Amino acid sequence: MHPPRPPLPPGASPAATAAALTRALTARGITGIYTATAARVGLISVTAALTIWTNGRQIWCTHAGQHYRWPAADIEAAASDLAALARAGPGA
Repeated sequence: MHPPRPPLPPGASPAATAAALTRALTARGITGIYTATAARVGLISVTAALTIWTNGRQIWCTHAGQHYRWPAADIEAAASDLAALARAGPGA
């Protein structure tokens, strides 16, 4: 087990935020994650029903018609909530 990583600073890059979120989701048992990033936005595809976006400052997604948003500085809370959404399935 690795020690927890410090939170990302405000304004971190989308790539750094996506990588940190991917690590946190993997630590929660979520696998098969696809990540792509560009200069201004990153996406993390977890399931067919759950695609997460980040601009390095915020993390957001829409799942089952509900909109969710977290500060990128709070990767652990976002990862916990997103792992629960991934396990809930597409219509939950």
